[in-house]
Amino acid sequence: MEFKKAIKRIVALSTGASMVGATLFGAMAADLAQYPNQFIKDGKFSGVLVVGDKAAAEDVIGLSDIAVSLQFAATKPVTVTSTGGVTAQGDAWKVGTSTKILEMSEVVAAAAPTSAVVETLRNITTYISGSELKALASGTVKNSKGDAPYNQYLYLLGPGGMPDKTGYVIYAEDSKDVTADFLYFRSGHEIGRYMLEFTTSLQSDVDDSAGSASTTGDYLTDFESTTLKMFGKDYTIVQARRNSAKNGQVKLVLMSGAVSDSMLEGTTKTYTISGKDYEVTLNFVDADSVKFTINGEGTRDMLKGETYKLTDGTTIGVSTILYQSYAGGVHSASFFLGAQKVELKDTNITEANAVSSNALKVGDNTIDDAFVVIEGTDDDSTFKINRIHVNMTADDDFYVPKGGKLSQNPDLTEPEVLFTNNWDIDYRGLKEETMETVELTTSGSTKYVLKFLDGNGNKVTLPLAETPTGSEVDFGETGKRLVNRENLTIEKNDYLILTDNSQKRGERKTYVLQYKGADKVTADSPVIKFKDLGSGETIEQTYSAGSGEDVQQLAILKLGGADHRIYNASSSIRANDFAILVDLDASGALSTVPNETVNLTTKHGLEIGLQNVTKGEPGILVSFKTPDSDRDGSAADTVQTLQATDLVVNVTASSAQVAHSFVDLTTSGQKNTKINLKTPSGETNIAYGYTSYGAFITRKTPSSEPATLKIEYPKKQREALVYVTAKGATFSQEVAGTTNAVTVQKIDVGATKLASEVPDIKAVNSIVVGGPCINTKAQELRGNPAECTQGYEPNVGLIEMFDVGTGNVAMLVAGYSAADTRNAATVVAQYKDYAATLKGSKVEVRKVKNVLTVAAPAEKAKETATTTTTTK
Repeated sequence: MEFKKAIKRIVALSTGASMVGATLFGAMAADLAQYPNQFIKDGKFSGVLVVGDKAAAEDVIGLSDIAVSLQFAATKPVTVTSTGGVTAQGDAWKVGTSTKILEMSEVVAAAAPTSAVVETLRNITTYISGSELKALASGTVKNSKGDAPYNQYLYLLGPGGMPDKTGYVIYAEDSKDVTADFLYFRSGHEIGRYMLEFTTSLQSDVDDSAGSASTTGDYLTDFESTTLKMFGKDYTIVQARRNSAKNGQVKLVLMSGAVSDSMLEGTTKTYTISGKDYEVTLNFVDADSVKFTINGEGTRDMLKGETYKLTDGTTIGVSTILYQSYAGGVHSASFFLGAQKVELKDTNITEANAVSSNALKVGDNTIDDAFVVIEGTDDDSTFKINRIHVNMTADDDFYVPKGGKLSQNPDLTEPEVLFTNNWDIDYRGLKEETMETVELTTSGSTKYVLKFLDGNGNKVTLPLAETPTGSEVDFGETGKRLVNRENLTIEKNDYLILTDNSQKRGERKTYVLQYKGADKVTADSPVIKFKDLGSGETIEQTYSAGSGEDVQQLAILKLGGADHRIYNASSSIRANDFAILVDLDASGALSTVPNETVNLTTKHGLEIGLQNVTKGEPGILVSFKTPDSDRDGSAADTVQTLQATDLVVNVTASSAQVAHSFVDLTTSGQKNTKINLKTPSGETNIAYGYTSYGAFITRKTPSSEPATLKIEYPKKQREALVYVTAKGATFSQEVAGTTNAVTVQKIDVGATKLASEVPDIKAVNSIVVGGPCINTKAQELRGNPAECTQGYEPNVGLIEMFDVGTGNVAMLVAGYSAADTRNAATVVAQYKDYAATLKGSKVEVRKVKNVLTVAAPAEKAKETATTTTTTK
């Protein structure tokens, strides 16, 4: 006898009987220990809740308690998938816009990152301002010459069109021999350019040292004591000078600090910085210098604008000195503690956008890779500043790892190159997306199989290539061909690829079937049989044919929402297992184009092309492609700047083994586009890489076995997460993964009924609340007793289960009085608390001293009764 398991007929069939979810039958169904499983089907309550037409309030409340309890028992298992997400707290801007994301760059041909096909930060936007980062908010400088409003900008990287690109995310090996995905900045190229632009010029009179107007003066006194907020940090101009002998030269000394204050000579104050107390005494003031003592350490004589570093590294800087030489005059100084001194200098402010040779100075250090440009005018009467630029350049190759900051890069020897040190660039890795694994792997050393998820998400293992001789390869496996051309005859046990070309590329559901033969046309109800390699099911497709034996349509195979027409080949359909032809792409007809192949598409949209070229140029070409609407047409996805490079391998055979090698793509205007995979330091016979879509590639090349290929392919393009941040910004990341959970299934409206609304209590699963005196359905369940209180006694509630003989069960919750009924209903609602004693077909519920007890009926108490108590 043939036992057919997992058979699916694609004709309209109906099953004569079915199991009702989790419902149990017979004696088990009538066991209270199974409650509430008898009333749950597919995670949802299945049945009715019945009260008498004139039920007591206690009956109604009891029924409500049971319903609430059942609703939380009626849960449905669900799989909750978290793709993992990065959230920024504080002032941070993610590199991207509402229409553009930063994409992963690819390394092609050569091994260096500079050979990459890239998308840089500047490809997303040229600059950001206060709209993106609050630290770049607009402000206003006020002085005696009027208000000077300004805007701030951070220009990303250097000018566009540079042949040597920098500032992109790439899979590379850093200076410490670590191979991973990094945010990469190239040595000698700009990280960014800060610009402060006054919409009304900041002005100062040109004065001499006494503060009087002078065309030969070098003092820009109106600039001094004004405050600029740059990158969210306040800087006070403590010294402003020009050089009258060199027209257009200017130097600004600015200070910022944790504490700023003014003190009179001889006074002492205490300040706290980062939890440490500093006792500061102003010991001495004269016309142009001051001396302090801090925590017992004395400073040298300090001029206005000078700084002094204490032994613990803290800096004090003098911003103003007031010395009145007459008796009783004020002797005071203003200062910064925990100070940062910055010097901005330009030798020619009239040369707008000139390449500067004036390095930024921070404290006593010259920052060689940060250059200052100040734009303005000087007519020897009024000095105007229009713009201040600071160009920041990488002095080495910087690799920022996932979770890292540019400022923390070990190769960044001068962190002060990031002007103000109040901002940073963070790399948080690639955005987590749901991934699927596609593999070109071996089955023994003579066979390759292709593993992927089909249109229903089932895992397929497709025989791709086998070598019968050790030097040639068969497409599929020896004796069982793989067919992806509609003009090829399909024999029994051949494999065929079916897809729906009416859908967009990347969304075409693909299935792989194996033809398992057919009944001859003269058989009773003949069928054509296939095995679905994904589900493992056998498909039996009924067919009909005309009287002739010419090629004709026999049936339509419906799969994944598409119609695939099946035809007989030229062989006779009067014999079993005749050859067939199939409309593989669901176009409605067989293709007449020679060698036109049907591609397969994985669950997440990776398109795999298979081309058998064993005749002529030996090999089977396997291409892995991310379809792109702009470049390929009619695709589900449109990448924005970069198109993921196709990964193409040629499967061959040699030395009695299958093998594969990468193939260079050469297209018009594009050469050597093969992705360059990298072998990390310390590893052998393995290499890794990324495509710009975020697919991760692993290729293993064992010395004595065939090479294998694995592609971890995302459901959506993986965004490179780069943030420009102000100081204090932090990040949190949700852990990616899949967890099992349950959802509460509500009980449908209408499940609660009056007894008169239930015509046949045996036709449904039911929970009946209230005894025979008040509920007619209780009477039926108890056999319509002459006395409605028969079987009940005062102060005792009963919970009974009945097998009503139709595959359904009934639970009766009742008592001698309404209070007894409510006590029994409470036990049912809190069934988990009474699991030890809620068993069998009947239990009694008593309430003694406000405690509910549950036991088997009294006549069996000596043998089986046990008690669970719960304080009410």
